[in-house]
Amino acid sequence: MRTQILEKALIVIGLMMFAYQMVTTQYLFVGSYEHQAVHLGFIFALLFTYQAKVAKTPVGVAVNLALAVVGVASCVYVFTNIVHLEEVFGFPDTMDMIVGIVLVVLVIAGTRAAWGWTLPIVALVFIAYFLWGDHLVGQLYHRPFKPDYVVSYLSIGLSGVFGTFLGISANQVFLFVVFGALLGVIRVHDFFMEVGKVAGRNLRGGPGQTAVVSSALLGMISGAAVANVAIVGAFTIPFMKKVGYRPEHAGAIEATASTGGQIMPPVMGAAAFLMASFLGVSYDVIMLAGIIPALLYFWGVMLGVQFLAVRDNIRPPIETVNFKLMMRRFPLFGIPLGVMIFMLLQQYSPANAAAWSIVTAIALSFVDPQTRPKFGDILKSLANGAMIGAQIGISLAIVGIVAQTMITTGLGNKIAGLVEIISGGNLIITLLMTMIVSLILGCGVPTSAAYSLVAIAVIPIVIKMGVDPLSAHFFAFYFAVISSLTPPVALASLAGASLAEAPYFKTSMSAFKLAISGFIIPFLIVFNPLLTFSPTTWEFAIGTIIAVPLGMTALTAAIYGCGLTVFTARERILTALTAACLFGYSVFRHVDWMPIEYPLLILGLIGFAAVMASQLKARRQPVVAAKANPI
Repeated sequence: MRTQILEKALIVIGLMMFAYQMVTTQYLFVGSYEHQAVHLGFIFALLFTYQAKVAKTPVGVAVNLALAVVGVASCVYVFTNIVHLEEVFGFPDTMDMIVGIVLVVLVIAGTRAAWGWTLPIVALVFIAYFLWGDHLVGQLYHRPFKPDYVVSYLSIGLSGVFGTFLGISANQVFLFVVFGALLGVIRVHDFFMEVGKVAGRNLRGGPGQTAVVSSALLGMISGAAVANVAIVGAFTIPFMKKVGYRPEHAGAIEATASTGGQIMPPVMGAAAFLMASFLGVSYDVIMLAGIIPALLYFWGVMLGVQFLAVRDNIRPPIETVNFKLMMRRFPLFGIPLGVMIFMLLQQYSPANAAAWSIVTAIALSFVDPQTRPKFGDILKSLANGAMIGAQIGISLAIVGIVAQTMITTGLGNKIAGLVEIISGGNLIITLLMTMIVSLILGCGVPTSAAYSLVAIAVIPIVIKMGVDPLSAHFFAFYFAVISSLTPPVALASLAGASLAEAPYFKTSMSAFKLAISGFIIPFLIVFNPLLTFSPTTWEFAIGTIIAVPLGMTALTAAIYGCGLTVFTARERILTALTAACLFGYSVFRHVDWMPIEYPLLILGLIGFAAVMASQLKARRQPVVAAKANPI
């Protein structure tokens, strides 16, 4: 009985939050900070009510409901005292201090409930540094700050919890998340699966390719790796296992493809909106710049599935594509997506674009009687989307605390200086350090949080070394995304392993290999401006268009040790050298002592042609033998 009541309460609160966010895209009747306070109040209400629902004891239920009430009350206090809080910024009175401390505690508790302990521990370390860093010596020392000053900067002074990060959740990310959740109830997955079957019919790997394509299409909208695994993997993973994929490979394929949803335009996940804010550009700039890298990532993943099927001799049956069903479902996906892209390109706000896409999708879902969802299912889907949006929102709120600490104490500049000293001003070493930091921060932490921390602390040094700001931020963004697949804590791989009933570590390592393109592309983005549509010369751009896909093909083939057939040792070595030459051309546009890029391109093309000729010859030999020795 208690669970049912709380479940209904969650739906009501989620729908209220959704309705409020939809209205604010059309009528701005509150100020920026008031809007954030309302948004945070809904987040507290949803997260702690959900914790009350899953609590096992009456005491747990009571405590979490009390936290929900206190959280909403604290946000009401902020909402009704905006002018006062701006006037006493840095010098809060007693009541302000109490509310400020409560807000910080509830943000940490809410983040722990939604994402585990990793991010709260990071935040607590930074808060401790803000309070007591004046007791340290050397580079980490900062001037003393009084507790009331710290609390003001972290919450009640309308910075820290409030500000850029929570504003991005309230103004941009939330409705996109709801839109992604809505797709699960309006039968769009039928379209994804049929399109995926087309790829499965024409490429070795069958349902493995189906998983890649369908997950990419869903990821274009949802931008959430674990949610993608749960939605698409429920269909694709059992089928992959049935046709011969090992459980760890089936889980890895789905995890890798679903993770790519965070880099696939038009949505790309919450971190992409943060990138637009950091760079001070409109979101359509980020969306367009992400197209080529995303296509290259999925090209690499599809190749990995192809070569995995060749190596393990997986020959799945050819699936029948229901083109009639595919065309019937296409408007449910294509038209709302078209509305979203058009509005983003026309410089409408992301929230406005998402709002009208949601309205379009719901309206279209009622046109076809065969796909018409129950009204109650739509309401539950919207409420579920609000819950996911609340989880992302609380992670951005706690990132605001960390970011404010780094800014006010000067720790961000100190970390950047430390990176510069360790790297000795060498760009390659700096990029490798940035990669490692992004992957470490991404262990069990939302992509948006991992990216934000790196963007604040390290990326300014990368830009200082002459890297284009857009390329530098994409570099950190990609590795924050890929951290969902890398051990020891890989959330997408964990979800894939659970659905596939496979060992987690094996699944994670298989996903790491499949996602190798995601480790190469960020470096190409830094050294080759074509990937973000900023070519230096047209001849180099044309060469890049040839070299990068072929280099990705050669690298993936070398990793899996096969192409059209299983490689000999000589073929594998030659393929690896070919990949090195082709990527070398893409990176080394010139050196001081000789023009090295074009010789590398020529050698790479010769090597690729030699491997292909050897593979074609090897594939023909069994056919010739069979004709010579008929049974």
